[in-house]
Amino acid sequence: MHPDVRKLIEVQKVDREVARFRKDLISLPQEQAKREGKLKNQRAVTEAAAKALKDSEVEAQANEVSLMQVDEELKKLEARLNSVKNNAEYQATLLQIESVKAERGRLEEEGLNLIERIESLKASKDEHDVVLRDLEAVFAEFLEEAKKIRAEREAQVAEVEVGRDELLKGIPEAMLSKYERLFDARGSTAVCPVEGGNCTGCYSSIEPNLLVRLQGKSTVVNCSSCQRFLYFSH
Repeated sequence: MHPDVRKLIEVQKVDREVARFRKDLISLPQEQAKREGKLKNQRAVTEAAAKALKDSEVEAQANEVSLMQVDEELKKLEARLNSVKNNAEYQATLLQIESVKAERGRLEEEGLNLIERIESLKASKDEHDVVLRDLEAVFAEFLEEAKKIRAEREAQVAEVEVGRDELLKGIPEAMLSKYERLFDARGSTAVCPVEGGNCTGCYSSIEPNLLVRLQGKSTVVNCSSCQRFLYFSH
C-alpha cells in the first residue's frame, strides 16, 4: 500500500468520527428552527383567539349600552303617553314604543348570541393557552438539552481531532485537497479497498492495469469511475 494512502486511511477514520459528532451540531440548529416556527405559529393562533374574545367582549359591552339607551327611550315614550293631547299623537307614540320594543328584542337576541360566542371563545382561548404553555415548556427543555449536547459534541470533536494535523504531514497538498472533496461528495468515503477486482465504493470493476499499479504499491491509484483512492485490504 502506498504510504500516503495509508495515512489517508487513518485521516479518514478521524474524519468519520468528526462527521458523526458534527451531525448533531448541524441538526440541532435545524431542529431548533423548526420548533421555533411551530411555537411562533401557536403564539399567533393564541393571540388571534385572545383578540377574537376581546372583540366579542367589547361588542357585548356595546350591546349592553345600547339596551340601556333603548330602555331609557322606552321610559320617556311611556311617560309621554300620559301627556299627549290628542288621539293622533297618542297613536304615533304607541307606534314609536312598538318600534323601540322591537329594537330592544333584537338587541336582547344579539346579546344572547354574544354570550354564547364569548363562552365558546373563552374555551377556545383556554385550550390554545394550554397548548402554548406546553410547547414553551417543551421548547425550554429542548434548548437546555441542546446546549448540553452541543457542548458534549464540540468536546468530542476536539478530542478526536487531536493528532489529525500530524497525520497530514507529508501528504501532497493536491492529494489532500482531492481527498477532502471526495470525502464530502462520496458519503464520507474517499479511500476504500478493492475486493474481488471491484471498487468497494462504487462497485465498478477495476481495470487490469490499475490493479497492477496497486500491487506495485509505488503509485497512488484512483478508481476510474468514482475517483476514490484505492488500496488492497490484504
